[in-house]
Amino acid sequence: MPIDDEKREFERQDHDAPIVYAYHGSDKFFGARMCNFGKGGMCFDSNYAIKPGSDIYIMMENFSSDAIGSEIYDGYLAEVRWCRKITIEETVLYRVGVQYYQTIIK
Repeated sequence: MPIDDEKREFERQDHDAPIVYAYHGSDKFFGARMCNFGKGGMCFDSNYAIKPGSDIYIMMENFSSDAIGSEIYDGYLAEVRWCRKITIEETVLYRVGVQYYQTIIK
């Protein structure tokens, strides 16, 4: 019998988009690439590992709510839930999963 380890409360939608993030309380932003998003969280790829439990602020680059629907916002305050080292086309990245604390509309 297969084991279903899906623990998400909300469905995710695949979406490839540029984002930037900063540790809460910092103004130093890092570029990253969103993989998917949902009502409760997001997954993105970063060049840097982020410690689970860290609070980060995520902003959408070139934000347009009309581009992909009303469920995405231009900013998020989130907690890093997990971070896994991955390799894509011989490039080492870190896939990061976050849970939103707050969505921000500007």
